[in-house]
Amino acid sequence: MKLSQDILLGLFFTTVGVVAATMAVSYPFGTSSRMGPGYFPIIISSLLIVTGLLILLRSRLTRVVIPTVGWKPVIAVPLSILVFGLAVEPLGLPIAVFLLTVLSASTSEKFRFDWRAFAGAAAFAAFCSILFVDLLGLPVPIVGNWLQGLAS
Repeated sequence: MKLSQDILLGLFFTTVGVVAATMAVSYPFGTSSRMGPGYFPIIISSLLIVTGLLILLRSRLTRVVIPTVGWKPVIAVPLSILVFGLAVEPLGLPIAVFLLTVLSASTSEKFRFDWRAFAGAAAFAAFCSILFVDLLGLPVPIVGNWLQGLAS
């Protein structure tokens, strides 16, 4: 039997669902009208198990072999998340989101760093800043501590 994307994804979902359900059964379940702390995790993990089993069933019906792995996205996307995490405090949220967007988008073969990419990343950074800081009130700096001397 050759491994396919469906087999791996089905096994992943089923395994995560079983582990989560095993952890969640120790909490009181409650009822639909008075949910206990285990209610939501058990429901979600059960849905995850069912989804994984359905994907495994689908894998029996189709024969799709795993394509070659594109290493650029596998390395660049986690790296861009790491850059975001390291940059948000010293540079501020807008610059960190800009870097995250550009670095992760650069994994696409269609990506070109031109004015449209710059404008899109800048607009997304502004949107995230307004959403998370102004509207949701998260304590994330707009201007990082490295740039505070420049902003004054």
